[in-house]
Amino acid sequence: MATVTTADQLAQCAMEVGVLDHRDLQIVRGDLGTRTVDLHTLSQELLRRNLLTQYQLERVMKGLKGGYFYGKYKVLYCVGAGTFARVFRAVHTDTKEVFAVKVLRNRHMAEYADVFRREGELGASLKHPNIVPIHEVVSRRDAQYIVMDFIEGRNLREFTRVRRVFEPLEAAGILDGMLSGLNYAFQQGVTHRDLKMSNVLVSSEGEAKLLDFGLAALESEAGADAGVKRTVEYAALERATGVRKEDTRSDIFFAGCIFYHMLSGHSPLPEGRDRGKQLSKATFEQIPPIAKVAPKVPPTFAKVINHAIELDPSKRYQTPAEMLAELKIAAKRLAERGTGQQPKNELASNEGHDESGQPRRLLVVESNVKMQDLLRDLFKQHGYRVLVASDPDRALDRFYMDASSAEVVLFSTGDIGRAALEGFNRFGQESITREIPAVLLVDEARKEWVKEAETADHRAALAMPVKQRQLRQAIQSVLSRQAVN
Repeated sequence: MATVTTADQLAQCAMEVGVLDHRDLQIVRGDLGTRTVDLHTLSQELLRRNLLTQYQLERVMKGLKGGYFYGKYKVLYCVGAGTFARVFRAVHTDTKEVFAVKVLRNRHMAEYADVFRREGELGASLKHPNIVPIHEVVSRRDAQYIVMDFIEGRNLREFTRVRRVFEPLEAAGILDGMLSGLNYAFQQGVTHRDLKMSNVLVSSEGEAKLLDFGLAALESEAGADAGVKRTVEYAALERATGVRKEDTRSDIFFAGCIFYHMLSGHSPLPEGRDRGKQLSKATFEQIPPIAKVAPKVPPTFAKVINHAIELDPSKRYQTPAEMLAELKIAAKRLAERGTGQQPKNELASNEGHDESGQPRRLLVVESNVKMQDLLRDLFKQHGYRVLVASDPDRALDRFYMDASSAEVVLFSTGDIGRAALEGFNRFGQESITREIPAVLLVDEARKEWVKEAETADHRAALAMPVKQRQLRQAIQSVLSRQAVN
């Protein structure tokens, strides 16, 4: 296919590769009032109407025939590229759902196709809220690709470039999710071995989700010459400490490095391309103490970091669960100090934890970003793990995908309006959610809606204005009165 130089060629080529429908093209031409438009006018109109993406347009303009579809997945644009693979945002042609499709580069197909497939299948076996789920692993002669959830948000490296330094409890919340995912994988006999900021996604709801479990084996088999920095660092750490490559304590070390970076704004390890430094044992021995680099870091968090990045593996946390437990205690103490002016008869400081000490999952249904942040901060301070959904339909979808998504749900009418009331009532009717404790928070201008709310012992409705303590007590009340099957 030759390079496109005219509008007619653009239209013809786009239809031939399947990214443009003839009927849509006719509508565009009709609206423009003529068939004799120039190339620039037609291309810009197709972009404006979202009939083509910039990625698709650029490929069509170059006369490229492939790269638009992987099975039923239509590529919208590239969201990331590494040594071995590219990641695309794609839409399923039948369901219109959006996914991430990770595609092995053609030049590595012959040598690494089997490893890519095998490690993709390993990742697909892991099902946890803090691990990006893999839905399909496709291995064909002409294409090797993995289909994953597309997470709205950004990876932690990008997030850190913007934020520079995180608030301690926010950083702890992200690390909490990371460690929860690592611990689940450890229980399944899987280590990550490529834990780095770019492999941690932070969703738009503030959840940490780990990427590429098992795929480090692909880079490991390629050897040091492939230039894969973190795999080189893992190998160097393992060589310096004499542990096998599947040792979970290496993941713990790099989890500590990420926490160090989030709290200080500086990586504890060299970030250049000096391979000698990366492979040197001294690199790990000479990490500056976090208290020296960032004196304002809470001592309890500094203690967690120091324990995680001990060079001697026997002195580190031995499992992700051990590190997670100490992190939770440190975060709880910091939160208690931050709310030290509350009356002694206030709710228990561990209100957000269940009987086993694990954080309860609270799903907030609210579309206003400021209100989301306010509620997230309020309940995180008191031990809850806070999830956010922007509308009731998405909240219900969570439970259909995973019946244990959350232990309690807070609906806020705020910007959502009556849909929040209807969603609250629907939750009480659907078989999968009717026993989930829920609270409806009705804004002051719509107080009459409280009477329309279908309440029960484990379902309550509150009208604004309410104090934070009253809202927290309402959540505690419905949890304590949860219906039993």
